[in-house]
Amino acid sequence: MTNYFLFTTFALEIIAYNHKAMLDKKTKNKLEHHMIARKRNIARLIYITHRHFNEWAQKKWKDDGWDDIRPEHLRLVSIISMEAVNINELSKRARVSKQAMSKMVNDLISKGFIEYETDPKDTRSKIISISKEGVDFMDYFLGCSKKLEKNFEDIIGEKKTQQLIDILSELTEGIMESERKEQQNK
Repeated sequence: MTNYFLFTTFALEIIAYNHKAMLDKKTKNKLEHHMIARKRNIARLIYITHRHFNEWAQKKWKDDGWDDIRPEHLRLVSIISMEAVNINELSKRARVSKQAMSKMVNDLISKGFIEYETDPKDTRSKIISISKEGVDFMDYFLGCSKKLEKNFEDIIGEKKTQQLIDILSELTEGIMESERKEQQNK
């Protein structure tokens, strides 16, 4: 649905630019309204910010020698915590399939960011924990976050950037709490 929405949004932009003269007056007005409204379209705003982060992070990480790390690895690194957990629990937290999580886990094990041991309760299962290298990457990532924050400050100012962080933090915690409740009700 999201990809369809994004495709539709970008297709409308192209159509508006290239074929405006071919539209009747009522449709032109409607299209102009959509072009104005898109500046406050939350899905578009989140997508562009997400895209900016991914492009910025991949370039930064490559420049700093972490070119084998991809933004999707953050899904796992961001949910791993102090306690060791199995792949089933990680896949629930990340909201991905066990197969997708297993691939991410194996990828990060090969990079040395996480470690595993066999689950004493189930020898088929792995217990995952963060490694020293993983903690080092978290330190590095925190530094990158501060640089990204500075980039945002250059665009919207320090006060608005701090407000943005406060709002995103509240929103993120609310989303995570909602997801926890949803999982408990299953």
